[in-house]
Amino acid sequence: MKTDLLKGQKGFTIIEAVISAALLCMVLVGTLILLVSMLNMWARGASGTSANTYAGLAMRKLVLEIEEGTSAEALDMATDPDTGTVYGTQLQVTFPYYSTSLGAYVRTQPGSTAIYYLSGTTGSESTGTDLWRSVGGTKTKLAKNVESITFVVTNGRLVRINLTGRDVAGGCISPNFLQQSVKLRNS
Repeated sequence: MKTDLLKGQKGFTIIEAVISAALLCMVLVGTLILLVSMLNMWARGASGTSANTYAGLAMRKLVLEIEEGTSAEALDMATDPDTGTVYGTQLQVTFPYYSTSLGAYVRTQPGSTAIYYLSGTTGSESTGTDLWRSVGGTKTKLAKNVESITFVVTNGRLVRINLTGRDVAGGCISPNFLQQSVKLRNS
């Protein structure tokens, strides 16, 4: 008798429910695939942006420091086989003496000498991606995630810096290569 009550009732059959669930799963899987694809594209773009940011920050800090120098010399020399340009992977800059009491440079007294180079986390490694400054044995990290840096010095007063940022996210965008020339102000 109970079966007679359900006969004529409107509703879904099991087959209709299974088909609806399968269609819903297909839509959800498609949406998930689209979301993952968009996240991968965003990560690639962000990695290139972060590499460019690291390169820009490192270049700016370096330029602001070395432009106060009196003379510069490229160290750890090598020659580019394609162009024949002689460059160094380290830069030594001599600065005039700065009197804190006067708040000015005193050019009659010897100043300090700084060496700029790439190294690891402590500043003592022969390779790495951190930009360091060493003055009298005291090491200071200036920037991180620098893939490569070279210095070309002309007449001891003009320094060309070639710097490439490091892509830390592993994206497909090539890091920005920056090049800037700096004339030493106190030469």
